[in-house]
Amino acid sequence: MIFKSGIGLIIYIFIYCSSVDSDYILYILNFMQPEIRRYKVGLLGFGKVVRAFAKHYLENKKKIFSRFGIDLRFVAVADSKSFLSGNLDLQVLIDKKEQIKTINKAIENPLRKFMPLIKNQNLDIIIDGLPGSRTDAGISYPYLYEAIKNGINIICTNKAPLVFKGDELIELSKKKNVYIGISATTAGALPTSGVINNELVNAGVYYVRGILNGTSNFVLDKIMFEKKSKMDAIREAIKLGIAEPDYRFDLEGIDTCYKTIILGLLLTGKCADLRSIPCQGIMNLDEKTVRAKVKRGKMVRLIGKLSIEDGEPEISIGPEFLDKDDPLSYVYGSNKGITFHTRLMGELTLIGGASGLVAIGATIMKDIINFHRFYYKDK
Repeated sequence: MIFKSGIGLIIYIFIYCSSVDSDYILYILNFMQPEIRRYKVGLLGFGKVVRAFAKHYLENKKKIFSRFGIDLRFVAVADSKSFLSGNLDLQVLIDKKEQIKTINKAIENPLRKFMPLIKNQNLDIIIDGLPGSRTDAGISYPYLYEAIKNGINIICTNKAPLVFKGDELIELSKKKNVYIGISATTAGALPTSGVINNELVNAGVYYVRGILNGTSNFVLDKIMFEKKSKMDAIREAIKLGIAEPDYRFDLEGIDTCYKTIILGLLLTGKCADLRSIPCQGIMNLDEKTVRAKVKRGKMVRLIGKLSIEDGEPEISIGPEFLDKDDPLSYVYGSNKGITFHTRLMGELTLIGGASGLVAIGATIMKDIINFHRFYYKDK
């Protein structure tokens, strides 16, 4: 008889001395023990988002192992200046990056060092945290494509590869039976991709409306309720870490557009053409007009809209003045919200998932846990 823990042995002895069917109870105990699996992880990029994941994992490592049997070994990391491989210490990497701004001595084209690890299949999971792009799939795309081709699972925090080449990545992942985790690219801590892929998988989703950018929502709240100017609200968002110093990607609606394209990709398998999407952010909103609308009972929100016609995603992005009976009018601060319209299950609205690094770190870990629980065992 094999016991996976000392506790299991003690309980077995107790049961054996009683009149309970010990074999049956022992079967249940063994079934409840998590399957232990060690994964070799490579990190493409070590910016704030990937470091947030690293901190989350270090803080919760014992709990994650105890509950899910997941043991992550970090064997490679590359950023814009340097590369490091081996049995890596996450805390040392974090300290170096935050104290001296680098993980190792600078070298020319450090990312090229990553490719041999991919081609030799020396990794189980790659987390992509490299900078995105407004014009193409970005610098990480060749590495992600090659990883999938070689049977390596990927977790995306970078939206650009999915926005411009997501259909190719997903098609290849199906052929290679490889997992792509994208929770961090759609709305972070607000469950969206998981709801589409699981709870609403057969519901017939045909229309989606969402507040998908917490920074824009925070700024609009400050304008509406505290009568702050747009720039004062932006400065406060930057000070609180809600907005990036270069806030245009969020406030011009591009981030919302990217996220909506990825939701369309999940629902149709097709990438909408970014160039053909009407996209307006909140930078040109007149503050007096906004406050006048609020006095009449309206709420202004930046909305991403996705409709599916004959299997094709149709997308538009822009500010809307919402009535108070619209559930999305109750999304405050840096929270996000989304409403799914379905043919078979009616409407479903989710609200929450405030923007922040702690939340995004946990979201990346969620994708790894879901891979381990639901995907790896089918391979």
